[in-house]
Amino acid sequence: MPPLTRCPACDEPISRDTLECPLCGTFIRTAAEAAVLDASSDISENAFAGADDFLRAYLQGAQLRGAMLGGADLFDADLACADLRGADLGQANLSSANLANADLTGANLVGADLSDADLRGADLYDANLIGADLRGARFNQNTMFPAGFDPHAAGAIRSTEAM
Repeated sequence: MPPLTRCPACDEPISRDTLECPLCGTFIRTAAEAAVLDASSDISENAFAGADDFLRAYLQGAQLRGAMLGGADLFDADLACADLRGADLGQANLSSANLANADLTGANLVGADLSDADLRGADLYDANLIGADLRGARFNQNTMFPAGFDPHAAGAIRSTEAM
């Protein structure tokens, strides 16, 4: 049996491959997302270029190290605490995504849309942010940016809110 997690709406225990909560009917994830979160799944270094089915994906804590997600639509995705070290997210839509405490060390974010994303506590050390849109993205004192990168100049907003 797959490991258990909880429904984000009603906190009902559900298996990680559940697509819809049996208690409240909340949409949990697509079949593709469920495959990613299966106990035996680790999609590190797998290609998902141009993927369009990760919209509002629940990938919290997913192992995506080196994943090829260039051009992917990850709008409003929950990638909190995800391992995205060295991932290719060039031109990806990460607008409104939750990347709190995610590890993006060395990730390619060239031209990525990170507008309104939650970057609090994210590790972006050595990430390539050339041309990335950070307008309205929130960061805090625990967020690590590449040396010399000015998040304010890129439109990001320092947050004092507790996570």
